[in-house]
Amino acid sequence: MRLALILLPCSMLAACGGGGSDPCATSNCNPETRTTIKWSFDHYPDRGFSMDSCTDLGISKVAIDMVDSLGGVSSLTEECGNGQIAFFGLAPGDYTVYATPMDAAGNALVTAPAPGTATVGEINDNKEATVQVPADLWIGPYTGTFLFRLSWGGVSCDAATPEIKSQIVTLTVNGIVQNVMTDDGQMLNGSDKKPCKKLTDEFPQSAVLVPFGLATLTVEGFNATDDMMFSKQFDTFVGAGISNPTLTFDVPMM
Repeated sequence: MRLALILLPCSMLAACGGGGSDPCATSNCNPETRTTIKWSFDHYPDRGFSMDSCTDLGISKVAIDMVDSLGGVSSLTEECGNGQIAFFGLAPGDYTVYATPMDAAGNALVTAPAPGTATVGEINDNKEATVQVPADLWIGPYTGTFLFRLSWGGVSCDAATPEIKSQIVTLTVNGIVQNVMTDDGQMLNGSDKKPCKKLTDEFPQSAVLVPFGLATLTVEGFNATDDMMFSKQFDTFVGAGISNPTLTFDVPMM
């Protein structure tokens, strides 16, 4: 038992480079700067949309280029699902960052790398930055599910004052009015007046295979005598894929 206690530290010492071996032979033991670059896709919080995922857009890897003030480039590639990559040993200063999402074959999924900025700090002053890839850069085409609920002055249509009996909804994506139908049979092209959808209904209204991109939603609400009482146009977004979030739009009284 005593022998084992004596030999264990020696064994550990040898594994750590004792006995004349160089503990830094396969790694850099000097302190370095560290800069973490993160990425997000279609992040539009002002439109109620958090972001699309790697799976939604078919992204396998993301290539990041860091360009310094003299034009020098440092490049790394990481699995998309990791959400970030770290650069070590860059000279402190301001950099331009370019993010290129790629498919499994290494093909770029954007028409041009998405630009951003980052600052590399001094040693022990670790920095991070996020590059946003906007909707207009994707090669696509993509489609998505648009899910929404409507409230009227903050309440359900049957509780609004005056009570809303019917609604007209117009969805425009990338400047084009959409001839798509919701799961409960309402056309979203602005021509289809239907009974109001209660905010308290179990499921939201939804439309599938809607073109991906920046969108607007125009909502009109009518009372029992068919007078338009509520109206509002909202900036929104149709994300790629089938699992988009449900967006709630509160229509104010005119």
